Amino acid sequence: MSALKSAGYDVKLFEREGDDDTTFIEVDTGVGVSQVRFADCAPAVPDFCETLVLSTWWDRETPMSNEAVAAANKKNQYVSVFLAADGDPVMQWAILTRREGIPATVFLNAIQRFSGIARDYRDLAFESDVPRDDPVSTTNESSESDGSDAE
Repeated sequence: MSALKSAGYDVKLFEREGDDDTTFIEVDTGVGVSQVRFADCAPAVPDFCETLVLSTWWDRETPMSNEAVAAANKKNQYVSVFLAADGDPVMQWAILTRREGIPATVFLNAIQRFSGIARDYRDLAFESDVPRDDPVSTTNESSESDGSDAE
């Protein structure tokens, strides 16, 4: 959180307890709201998780086609795009850490790169929802989502 805050990002921490709940940070990237989830955490080692999962999603009016998801995965080989149960696209990128963690500069570079891919992908995610004469509708609506459909 401190690395994100020092880089100027607006962030919120959500701490969840229980087997199925995950602690995560919401990050306003300027492209929309993304999450940094902590995964593969070792209960015996405080504050250590082997994986950070960056994710963002978009609320579409109609389900996204499998062909568009396949095209997105081919174009953006460093991220995984899949459909939530309601057909909304979800984009994720996993970052593996080591016991000593990763340097803040590497983490911030990953956030910037992920945000850039999300910005490029946003137009594709809404391409079939937007009437040709209404380019304003292409804005990312993910900041209105609670992210519950992203998992």
